[in-house]
Order: sequence, then structure tokens, then C-alpha cells
Amino acid sequence: MHEEDVVNILRHYRHDLMNHLQIVQGYLSMDKPEKAKSKMEKLMKLLEEEHKLVNLNLPKFALCLLQFNTNYQNFRLEYQIHTNRQDLRLLDNILVEQCQQVMAKAVDAADEMELYTVNLQLSELNKQGQSGVEVNFSFQGNFKKEIQIKGTETMDLTMSRTDEGVVCTFQIPCD
Repeated sequence: MHEEDVVNILRHYRHDLMNHLQIVQGYLSMDKPEKAKSKMEKLMKLLEEEHKLVNLNLPKFALCLLQFNTNYQNFRLEYQIHTNRQDLRLLDNILVEQCQQVMAKAVDAADEMELYTVNLQLSELNKQGQSGVEVNFSFQGNFKKEIQIKGTETMDLTMSRTDEGVVCTFQIPCD
């Protein structure tokens, strides 16, 4: 990664952070301390999740999520990290590739005029002696066509439609 890329990432990150803080400041200037408090609590939760993300030793995946809203114009990402593991570096490239595949299919099926909310949950997988992670993408919005994604021999992937949109889940074993 070049210095210019790093500065560009920091510029977008700072812009997003300033937007959150300006909303808090706006609520305070309108004498709406409860709304300011609520927005500040949401910002703190976002920063806590970000802290968990960057401590997983998944630099490419963390960068992918931190740049998500910049890279996908009509998708807005929220994410939650549900694992205490501190070293998932062996899964970094696989996570990025699989998430990019899911997003490529979602972008292809999306309506360019609609704004989609994406909730990504990364959870520790401890089933029947198998360790790894499970990634759950939940898309809210109306897609113009079906999202078609298939799993692989080494990766189980499921898709389902809900009233709000589409859910895609895949698991990546560590062993």
C-alpha cells in the first residue's frame, strides 16, 4: 500500500468520524441532550466494535470493513465482532475473498437507486470439535434480482430470503 492510499483512507475515516461528532454537536446546540447522548453512545459502540476488529490480527479484512462504505456507494455497513480469539491471521485472505465475492453478487443484484443496510457479524465457531469463524451478512433492502452465491468444497455457504432482504452465512474452519 502506498502512502497516498493510507492518507486517502485516513481522510475518509476522519470525514466519517467528524460527521458523527457534528451530529452530536448539532443536537447539543438545539438543546437536545438526550439525542446527543444517544448518538454519542452509538458512536462509542461503533468504536468498541472497531477496536475488537483491529485486534483480531486480520489486517486485510479490517481494512476491507473500514473502507466498505467508501467502496460500496449504496451499501452501508454495520458490524459486530463476537469472538475473543486474538489471532485469526490464517483466515485473513479467505475472509476478504469470500466477503468480496458476496458483495460482488449483492452489487450485481442491487438496484442502484436504493440504499442497502448491511449487517455483518463475525462469530467464533465451536461446533463438534471444529474451530473457526462464521460470517453472517444480513442485507436490508429490495434487490432487483436474486443473489446467486454458491459455497465451495471447503466452505459451507447458505442463502435465505427474509421479509427485510437477504441473509448470507458462511463458515471458515481454522483447522
